[in-house]
Parts: sequence; C-alpha cells; structure tokens
Amino acid sequence: MRLIRRAGLRTRVTLAYLAAIVAAIAIGGVLVNAALEARLTDALDETLETRTAAVGRLLVDRGGPAPGLTVGLDDPGETFTQVVGPGERLVSSSPGLPLRPLLDAAGRRAAVEGRDIRLRDVVVAGDDDGADEIDLEALEETGVEAYETDRARVLARQVRAGGVRYALIVGSTYEDHDEALREVRSALLLVLPVALVLVALAGGGAIVASLRPVERMRQRAAAIADPGSGERLPVPPGGDELARLGRSLNEMLDRLQRAAEHERALVSDVSHELRTPLAVIGGELELALQTLGDADPELRASLTVAADETRRLGRIAEDLLLLARADEQRLELQREPLDAGELLREQARRFAARATVAVQAPDGLRLDGDRLRLAQALGNLVDNALRHGREPVTLHAWADGDAVVLAVRDAGDGFPAAFRERAFDRFSRAHEGRSGRGAGLGLAIVALIAEAHGGTAIVHDAPQGGGEVRLRLRAT
Repeated sequence: MRLIRRAGLRTRVTLAYLAAIVAAIAIGGVLVNAALEARLTDALDETLETRTAAVGRLLVDRGGPAPGLTVGLDDPGETFTQVVGPGERLVSSSPGLPLRPLLDAAGRRAAVEGRDIRLRDVVVAGDDDGADEIDLEALEETGVEAYETDRARVLARQVRAGGVRYALIVGSTYEDHDEALREVRSALLLVLPVALVLVALAGGGAIVASLRPVERMRQRAAAIADPGSGERLPVPPGGDELARLGRSLNEMLDRLQRAAEHERALVSDVSHELRTPLAVIGGELELALQTLGDADPELRASLTVAADETRRLGRIAEDLLLLARADEQRLELQREPLDAGELLREQARRFAARATVAVQAPDGLRLDGDRLRLAQALGNLVDNALRHGREPVTLHAWADGDAVVLAVRDAGDGFPAAFRERAFDRFSRAHEGRSGRGAGLGLAIVALIAEAHGGTAIVHDAPQGGGEVRLRLRAT
C-alpha cells in the first residue's frame, strides 16, 4: 500500500481501474457459470418431462410393462428408466441399474419436480475425482452397462395402466450437463484473459489520454516564472472538471499578475518619491558636518551616523527603483566597450577610504557593457565583502573563451551551503557565517545587472578560502 501511495496519479488510477475490471470479470464469470448451470438444469428437467410422458404413453398403450419397454428411449450409459409396481416391486429397469427401485415412495414424492441423486451399485466409467477410466471394451464383453458418472437427476410420476398404478422413475446422468459446463469454462478461461488485456489496454490508453491535459498544465505551470509574463495554462476544450480547473488557475494567475503590477507600481513610485527627499537630507547633513567642524564631537558623531543611514536609505531606494524598472522591462543599458582592469580599479579607488582593495587584471581585457550598471554591481559586491566578509578584498578579471569574468573575493568564512541556492533572491540574507545589516537586495541587483547584459552571476567559495562572486559577461 505504501508503494501505491507513493506512485503517481496515473499509476494509481490505472491500478484501481484494473482491479475493478478484474473484479467485474471475475464476478461476471461466476454469474455466467451459475446462470448457465441453472439453464442446463432446467433443460435437463424439460427433457426428463418429455421422456416421462413418452414412457407413460407406452405403458398405457401396452396395458402395462412389457419387455423392451424403453428401447429407443434410453441412451445407454446416460439415461435410464425404472417402473415400480404395487408392493414396491421393480417390474422394469434399464440395464446397469441395481435390481431395486432407485427411490422409495417418499423419494418419489420428492422427485415429482426433479431431484438430484447418486447412482448406487452401478458401474461408472470415470469418476469425478479424476480416477482412471475402466476398460470399456472389456466391460462390453460382459454385457454390463457402464454409466459415465454416478451423478444423476431423476423425475418420478404415477401412471395407471391396465387398472394397475405404476410409479415411473426417469433419469439422466449429468455427463452432458457437466461437459457443457466444462466447455464453457474452458472458453471463459481462454476468452476472459484476452478480454482483460484488451480492456486494460483500452482503459489504460483512455486514462493516459484523459490525464494528458493535466501533464500539459503541470509543465506549463512549471515554466511560468512570472505571472506578469502573460503565459497561461492550456485549458482543454469542453466544460469538464479539468477545463474548469484550468480556467480557475488562469484566473488566479490573472489576479496574481494584477497584484504584482500594483506592487511594482507602488515600489517604483515610493522609490522615486524618496530619492529627492533623501538626497536633500543627505546634502543638508553633509553641509551641517562641514559647518560644525570639531566644535561638538557628540553632535558630529550623531550627524555622521545620520548621514550614513541616509546614504544607506538612498541606496535601498535606488535598488528598489532599479528592480521595479527591470520588472517592467524598462531597464535600459548604455553599452560601450570597457576596459575590465580600469573598471575594477575605479571600484578600488572608490572604497580606498574604507579598506585597501587589490586588483588583479591583465592589460587590454575588454568587455561590452554599461559602465554605470556594472559599477553598481561591482560596488554592491565590494560593499558586501567589506561588511560581511574579512579583508583583504581582491578584484580579479580574466578571459574565459568568448567571455570576461569579473570576480570579487574576500577572506571571510565563505557562503553557507544552504544560502548559495537562494543567494540572488530578493531580500535573501545569510545569517550564519556572516553578520551585519542589509536589506538583502545587493546580490539580487548584481544578478539582475548580469542577466541584463546577457551574462550570469555565480557565488561559491574562493580557492584559498572566503567567499567569491563571479560575473561572466560577453567580451568585445
């Protein structure tokens, strides 16, 4: 059962369908066998009624029992007749039967509508247990009649002939009856497995065809990365459950798209509106610091913290605005040929006040990109390395086929394994192994800028330890 629960929906439905078909065929076979057996028994009773009437007319016509009374009516070894006279005296009997009535008076009354009996004291050519048949040719030489089976059905009637009341006992073995059942059962054993296979194939094909729209919807759902892309699930024709499910999911994607659009619009508007106030506040704080000088150290320290936080809020607003523009497909690049070494050295000079940043880049290595955006991406990486890692921080550049790789390395503890898979997700932060504050947008901006350039961003541990982020960009 555990394996079945772990199996896919298609497998479970197919197994359930096969189980139902097997059960239906088995029940149908049993019912067919029972109905056929009842019909054969009814036919046997009708035959016995006919033979009883024929023997009764002969008995009346001849005025009583006479030698050869049932000659031509009995089928030796299968059908038989007995005539019982007054005083339970057996006056006529088919060859091979015992010389006594097969039924007493009470038995004859019970056999008026037909009754099953076992023939006693008769020679049986073959038994129901599968024993070897006797030598019939040797038996014929003795003049003894052998019956095919000792299972028989009898019918009893009262007949008056010549002023005497006689009891007729007419019977037949179940040989023909059983032979017909065996043939039908053999046919069923041959036909039903073939029918089961055909029905299973047809049903399995129908199940696969009916679940194919589900698989198509699953594949499309897995491929839809953004509800705002306009892609929707394929809806099968008709109004069945799958079609209604597809339409409901597409309506949900429409709602998600509208919500995402509203969210992007809000982020874009808020970020845009914050830029000017933050720039003004930052300028005023810088002016206050220049005017204050060294007159009040505590006030100067407070203003410095406020200026730093204002700059950080400004960077967050810029990052959010950049993400919103990218989501709206409005991130434009001003591409130009750039010198990779000079691009890295600019970042080293930018952060020279905070730390010494080394640069290792060959001369003449050029790439195609937007100087402002690439500087923003590299600046985010250097800032992350200084805040979350440890010095020294090194900037590298090298050629890799038709691409240029820009890398930022630090000497910290590296990236946690669990964080690497989500490093470039928005608002994703690594808590273990690294410390510090941040909105979790820095690496997301880096990945976005790399993808806008047709490149990729990768995080992994540096060969000598620490963390490393690489940008793989197209060379000129």
